[in-house]
Amino acid sequence: MKRDLEALARQKLDLLVIGGGINGAATARDAALGGLKVALVEARDFSSGTSSRSSKLIHGGLRYLEQFDFKLVREARQERRRLQRLAPHLARPVAFLLPIYRGNPFSPAKIRLGLSVYDLLGNLGAEDRHRMISASQASEMMPTLRPDGLRAAAMYHDSGTDDARLTIETVVDAADHGAAVANYAEVRAIASSAGRVTAVEVEDALSGRRFEVAARFFVNAAGPWVDRVRALVKGFDGSRTVRLTKGTHVVVPPVTGKLALLAAVPGEDRIFVMWPWHGGAMLGTTDTDFEGDPAGVAPGQADVDYLLRAANSVFAEPLTNAEVRCPWAGLRALVLDGVNKSPSAVTRESRLHQDPWARNMISICGGKLTTARALGEDVARQVASHLGMRLEGSSRRAPFPGGRTGPFEPFVRRSVEEAEREFHIATGVAERIVRTYGSRWRAVLDPVLGRPELTEPIPGSSASINGHEEGPLLAAEARFAAHEEMAVKTDDFLLRRSGLNWTGTLLQGASEAVKRVLECPGAASTDAAPVRVGS
Repeated sequence: MKRDLEALARQKLDLLVIGGGINGAATARDAALGGLKVALVEARDFSSGTSSRSSKLIHGGLRYLEQFDFKLVREARQERRRLQRLAPHLARPVAFLLPIYRGNPFSPAKIRLGLSVYDLLGNLGAEDRHRMISASQASEMMPTLRPDGLRAAAMYHDSGTDDARLTIETVVDAADHGAAVANYAEVRAIASSAGRVTAVEVEDALSGRRFEVAARFFVNAAGPWVDRVRALVKGFDGSRTVRLTKGTHVVVPPVTGKLALLAAVPGEDRIFVMWPWHGGAMLGTTDTDFEGDPAGVAPGQADVDYLLRAANSVFAEPLTNAEVRCPWAGLRALVLDGVNKSPSAVTRESRLHQDPWARNMISICGGKLTTARALGEDVARQVASHLGMRLEGSSRRAPFPGGRTGPFEPFVRRSVEEAEREFHIATGVAERIVRTYGSRWRAVLDPVLGRPELTEPIPGSSASINGHEEGPLLAAEARFAAHEEMAVKTDDFLLRRSGLNWTGTLLQGASEAVKRVLECPGAASTDAAPVRVGS
């Protein structure tokens, strides 16, 4: 995957996708799989916005059943099942415990009914079905729960993911099927004529040069910036299509053990989730309206306090601010669906918007990480229809680049043994690499055979989260990110490609070492100014 804006600008494109988050990446992938000549440009790095700051779950949205949004839940459950087949390294089943306390807005009978519907709408088999358990069983399974007031509980399943890597692999697969892709390529101006977009002016943030890119059709997948892109087209009427809400997450000690937790927020029609993540537990999320520059979104102390109050309503020993690690915040670009609704009540479905002054541009509003593949397939189909073309294929049965593993756990065991034997790396590091890259793990480590120094740990890269050591990153991983996944800055690797994601904010000592690898000849770029890790 090579970054070449000059060559991109010379192409005669059927489709240009603006925005390299999960929705834009999925659209470009399906369009490329279908045989369209497609390009994707992203103003910053792929998945650097919302798509690396989610709850990192592939889920059906259990709470959407209360809103009678059966269509969305069914689609999400089907996509979870599909991802399990096509990207098993990026869709790991997670068992959730749902405790039911006196005063909760839902009863055991209501939970049983809801989870029965959830199962019917799609699960991974008999072991994936829900079951109701007693209060004493719940306390035994999660001893940290507050016992007083606990009526019963339920066990059900969703899946966890690395959202950034899911996005990156989607971009990689689009490129593997012919799409021209470029990060740090911002659309600065849009030319139009007779109500149709003709070309965009793209600025290379690394060199300062500008290029004109023409296409027959355009997809605006800029997420929180979608209306800013619309505003670049002549005739824009100042309207809005999305409502931005902020979601904050933190990492706390592993108080849920090996299980995930979903529970009601006291006094609100909301839930919170916790699930095991990098030796701790991820806790989220808030849902509050956001105004201002999307690039400036950040967690606040009020957000952290809210999450702690929610969690402490179900734990016997309260969590404290001193135990909070790695806070981050992201923005949801929700469909503008009634300003009087609370943020949590706004639909998570997507909507495709076309302006009369830009008839050959579709703007994607809303959507979910879980259903992005299906959204990309639908958008690519609509683009092909507008162009009078027929797609040659789709992503429905196409494995992700790292997804050719077969049954995943046997694959991991076998591959870890091979990595230890052939490349002489520690078991923990080998397992992390295999689980991160799936069937691509050999491509990460093969260069080691000619350059054994690539097995050396990156100084300062052993992240410790709540006493859990992740193990060091290897220089080979940074090299792979630069050569094969278009990483050009230290954050690109540490936060979005290493598999550690936002724990990378703790890896500031690794910045200079990663910079040296990324600036090696033949990497994605050699003129990128390094940025501080976590910035």
